[in-house]
Amino acid sequence: MKAVAVFLALLVSFQCAAGYTGFIRTSNEKFVDDNCQEFVPLGMNTWLLLESVVGTIIDPPTNPFGLSPVDFTFSVAANNSQTTARVFAHGINSTVVLQPEQGVYNETVFKALDYIIYRAQHYGTKLILTLGDQWNTADSKINYIEWGNATTNTNLFFTSPVIQGYYQQHILTMLNRNNTYTGVLYKNDPTIFAWDLMNEVRCECYPVTLYPAYPTNVECLPSCADDLDAWVQIMANYTKTHDANHLVTIGYEGFWGEYDTDVQYNPGNGWAGITGQNFSRNMAHTEIDFAEIHYWPDEWFANQEDITYDAAQFLTAWFTQHAIVANNLGKPLLLEEFGKAVNNSNSGDGVQANPKVSDVAYIRDTYFSTVYALANTSMTSNTAPMDTLRGAMWWQWDMTYSPFVYDGGNLEVSYTDSTFQDVIEPSSAFLLSQAEATVAKCTKVNQAATTTTSTATAGRRLMTA
Repeated sequence: MKAVAVFLALLVSFQCAAGYTGFIRTSNEKFVDDNCQEFVPLGMNTWLLLESVVGTIIDPPTNPFGLSPVDFTFSVAANNSQTTARVFAHGINSTVVLQPEQGVYNETVFKALDYIIYRAQHYGTKLILTLGDQWNTADSKINYIEWGNATTNTNLFFTSPVIQGYYQQHILTMLNRNNTYTGVLYKNDPTIFAWDLMNEVRCECYPVTLYPAYPTNVECLPSCADDLDAWVQIMANYTKTHDANHLVTIGYEGFWGEYDTDVQYNPGNGWAGITGQNFSRNMAHTEIDFAEIHYWPDEWFANQEDITYDAAQFLTAWFTQHAIVANNLGKPLLLEEFGKAVNNSNSGDGVQANPKVSDVAYIRDTYFSTVYALANTSMTSNTAPMDTLRGAMWWQWDMTYSPFVYDGGNLEVSYTDSTFQDVIEPSSAFLLSQAEATVAKCTKVNQAATTTTSTATAGRRLMTA
């Protein structure tokens, strides 16, 4: 009953306010709408909405299912200064699969995605949609590798014309999808803020050890980094060619390659440099509209007893160097994922194996407060390069209507958590209050544009071997 009361109260309190006009674009290293009003992407990562709408229970009873969690999610966003949600536009495991076979789509799952976009539009929430996934067994890179008979050399995912064609077919299918609730093609819907080419794409390089010699398998050789970079340009160009309305970015962590001058800012003992990612190189492509990074020191430093780090010091260095690169590229920077594990004895600084509920606020709230403080400093400094950081999105949203739920890694944040009430909402509200009504040197779009509403005044796994 209490859950229902909270949900109904949020729906009643929701009010449509003056919002953003047209599609979000970039100008002067900021995100803007057609009228040059600054848009600040602040909000949650939520990767179970698709499963919820389809009606599949994932880890019951932690995650609810049905349509109501979708309205609950976006009503919370609308009433708590969360302008944006990053949604996995694909399944996270074999339970719910959008593309079970190459070129064959599950219409039930597609309609679920239609519904999510439809309700986000109603509440004025912008969406970042991921087109695929590195990590999971559904709608992921491994599926394309299997369809292309490339399991003996997974680098062919990036280089095979056949596999590239499969992925481009998927992109085109997504762009041309006609929403069954709104009648609007995805590529024409301003509810969508941006496309992620793939969630955390990288080479299949997971060495057990880096010493005394680096691994020599093909996935760990520098050639894979070249292949990944070329793939980013090819897929971004394809997406932009068929969708002139939406922003495109990569959707990954943002490591530097082992031979890049900024490799010193990577986490860990060398593994990040051979993932194939190279932030400076990959983000330089003109088809990539904005730079983004993820921040997971708990996982990046897990099980590496030879590495010690100061969390605050690493955070500052990680953000600062990415901001410098983004500024040099003339692109805004988004912190697209950050989160805090509170129940993993092997994960980083300040983590407890079995924390009391009373400890969660101290562990996670402190971490989130540090991130938002840096975002505050960056977004209000008006001084390059740090003012390049223009938004932050936390992992991950707990769709239940209850207080903190132990979810294995304790990464989920619910509406009633102190993390949300005392840190996320007030920090986001302040950052939105600093947004520019009209961004300098921005040219307004002279066209009749669709207006969307806003009340802004918007799975996890071990990343190392």
